[in-house]
Amino acid sequence: MCGSAAGCEGCPIAGDFYLPATLAELAQGEKATVRRLAAPSGAHLRKLLALGLLPGVELEVERRWPAVVVRIGFATVALDAGLAGGVVVSRA
Repeated sequence: MCGSAAGCEGCPIAGDFYLPATLAELAQGEKATVRRLAAPSGAHLRKLLALGLLPGVELEVERRWPAVVVRIGFATVALDAGLAGGVVVSRA
């Protein structure tokens, strides 16, 4: 990614490097890991935390319309576009 001839093996930044996206940008069937929550308000942040969307959690997008539906472990959660836009993820 950075242009090194050695590739990512042994690279000090490769393990933590990711291209950020929001949950609202993911396509159906894509898997991702939650990196951080960028909720616009405290109420949105509390709602995301209550739904189990914490940094480090792995999820999969099941549907995108009429709401973003994600599978987190054995739970299925539906989020509106505003909430989904506040979840920063890295694609798996």
